[in-house]
Amino acid sequence: MTSYTPEQTAFIHHDSGNALCIAGAGTGKTTTLVGLIEQKLAHIPAGEMLVLMFNRDIRTDFQQKLQDSGLGQAVPVHTFHSFCLRLLNQSGFMAQTGYRVDYQSGESDKSLVKQVLRAIAGTEKNYQRQQMIKDPKTIELLLSFIGLVKAYMLPPREVFQLAEISRDYLFILDGFEQFETLRKQQKVLFFDDWLVESVKLLENNEAIRSHYHQHCKLVVVDEFQDINTAQYRLLKQLLGPQTQLLAVGDVDQCIYKWRGSAPQFMLNFEQDFAPAKTYTLSRTFRFGHSLALSASHLIANNKQRFHDFLTVSDRGIDDTRFEVLGTSRQVGEIAQAIQKDLAAGSDPSQQAILVRRWSQTLLFELAFLSKQVPYHMPVPSVLASSREVKLLIELMSLATGRYDQLPESNKGQLLFNLMSFPHCYVPNKTLRPLCDQLAGMDSGQWLTFIRRYEKANSSLKLENLIERLDLLVRLQRKGSFQALEVFNQYRNESGLDNWIWKTEATATEIEEAVERLDSVATVLETMDQPCEKALQYFEYYTQQSVNHDREAGARGVQLTTIFRAKGCEYDRVYLPFWDKDAFPYMNKSSGSIGADIEEERRLAYVAMTRAKQQATVYFTEPEKTAANAGKATNASTFVLEAKAGVATEVGPLLYQEGELPYHASPIVAEYYKRLGREADVRAPCKEPPKQEAPCKETPEQAVSTLDAAASEDLASGLAIAAGQHPDYSYGWALRQPLPDNATKVLQAMIRSKTAKYLDGEISRLCRELKSAPPTKQQVLVNRLIVATHARSRVRR
Repeated sequence: MTSYTPEQTAFIHHDSGNALCIAGAGTGKTTTLVGLIEQKLAHIPAGEMLVLMFNRDIRTDFQQKLQDSGLGQAVPVHTFHSFCLRLLNQSGFMAQTGYRVDYQSGESDKSLVKQVLRAIAGTEKNYQRQQMIKDPKTIELLLSFIGLVKAYMLPPREVFQLAEISRDYLFILDGFEQFETLRKQQKVLFFDDWLVESVKLLENNEAIRSHYHQHCKLVVVDEFQDINTAQYRLLKQLLGPQTQLLAVGDVDQCIYKWRGSAPQFMLNFEQDFAPAKTYTLSRTFRFGHSLALSASHLIANNKQRFHDFLTVSDRGIDDTRFEVLGTSRQVGEIAQAIQKDLAAGSDPSQQAILVRRWSQTLLFELAFLSKQVPYHMPVPSVLASSREVKLLIELMSLATGRYDQLPESNKGQLLFNLMSFPHCYVPNKTLRPLCDQLAGMDSGQWLTFIRRYEKANSSLKLENLIERLDLLVRLQRKGSFQALEVFNQYRNESGLDNWIWKTEATATEIEEAVERLDSVATVLETMDQPCEKALQYFEYYTQQSVNHDREAGARGVQLTTIFRAKGCEYDRVYLPFWDKDAFPYMNKSSGSIGADIEEERRLAYVAMTRAKQQATVYFTEPEKTAANAGKATNASTFVLEAKAGVATEVGPLLYQEGELPYHASPIVAEYYKRLGREADVRAPCKEPPKQEAPCKETPEQAVSTLDAAASEDLASGLAIAAGQHPDYSYGWALRQPLPDNATKVLQAMIRSKTAKYLDGEISRLCRELKSAPPTKQQVLVNRLIVATHARSRVRR
């Protein structure tokens, strides 16, 4: 028999109307959903239920949990897309329209996108633009854009602006229209179309809509924070007058803006699906008090959230250490820490490195391969597939003379690659044969040959090609030089970084490419070796990474992105590169925040709350020297917001009986309250020392039978009785009962006022009360009490 918490029990037994359950990280959401469905089956047949989940793996896992629970009836559990596919088939839509479903989405739609982009490139006269349009990255961009338009169900131009795509790629608007025209001509439905067509069908066909209203009495939605506009509209159409919607999610884990999700869908639930009630699952079984406090401090800075929701570690859960480390060698220190844990017998699959971008995994791959640490990535090796690493190997081959030993066809390919990254803007149909010709001659003849070729082909613009050949000839003489010098010379003189900024479609792609280049440079700087050694190193470990991809199982250290780790948990979590110029992600191309700052903070929150035993955040801190002494920290603002110092001081004490330190933080105050430990809190110091230290009582003070709070309240009462003003303060006001009829005013303040505003209002009222006449005093006191109680619940 499953034992449920009071919060879980309340949601499981929800009776009438719709309901939203806010479920914090690790609070037993899946167990609660199983209990909920078991309870509902006593009143609703399984065939009149519909459970919607976000992907096939989660659906399969949930179906197994339902089966293991011993339920006698098979409850329909679908992903949104599998449900829509069934709807389109059962409604007769497919037979009547002649459309067919393409189950190979990802290949067939990519083929159609290539056809569209070739047609657009054919109308472009500028060769540089032609190359950009046909670039593989542009294919991926258009595919993503098509999916986003269908998720938002908005006009393409509006989605283009929302996605912050460079205006150089405005042609993808035409690309979308041409793609849709071809798709409809071929009467095919790709994956994203299943949902859109289902929504349109339900919105326009009353008979089909009525059928679902009559036969679907309960809809349960998991991960509600991840829904997009299309899924929201689907739910609106499925809900009839007698249909109940029960949704579970955590708005603090809404991290899929790129696929159309937004916090508003969850925040507006009570209005959009009225009548509705909100429940909470706030007791986490995953992590302890220290991490819970730190994560709560971080996420409290977001405005788009439920401000009275706070995740608290459940009774019996051991503490989870939370550490912040500044170091000049993040990768090396993490690799050493993992090696130490593995040597002590730790399970490697319970160790995870979570990064913001895939490009940040490259250095870890090299470190793990060199130290023979087993690791697992859910995607192909970044090291093996990186064009930046390939560039380094080709440059080193040229500089060391390895190029001269290659077969002529391989020489031609190598030269073509170097002329294409960055591209020298000679049409490929001309460039490739030209590189083959150059491969057949001594490099000392290259410049003479190409200048003659230029005179004979005056219509071609070969300036960039000639400059690149000149650079390559000079680099051929540098085999004995340090590899970093050769790599940087090519990077600078070829204008590689500038070319990346001009040709990548999105700011994220720019950052990824530049970060991979920087990672290669970092390795070369650390090695401090000539070209031959660098070539051997990268050739060996690139091949090792290819072999690793073929042989790797899932039992190694998990090396993945925060996005991929959502829904997972690990004993130890390492969070590197929390630097102020890297996280939150900055769109340096426009000088503005590239991603929604609140979504970035939610991403950081998700990363922290994957840990069960320990979470460690790393940021870059240069070696201490006289030159940088006293300089501001390089840590991300998220590091500062997480208040690790407060969490590590308070967290361990919550596992002990006795006195707890006072903190002005509303998070700490509320956390104490949720645990029922308010009476254990030490009174605040009247004049706290400059350095944070606990208040110290003299023996004489300790003898007092009254604690400080009671003494203050008693003194205030005596002052009022004597016609004097008490010592008005935040602490005093918080201990006063709310005035009569103040509840609505309090709720309005909590909804509409920020912490900064309330802090200012409390200070103002305290000042005014010192000189206020008796006729005005009571009004100001009431305002102070309400404002203080509101401030204790507002963390934005």
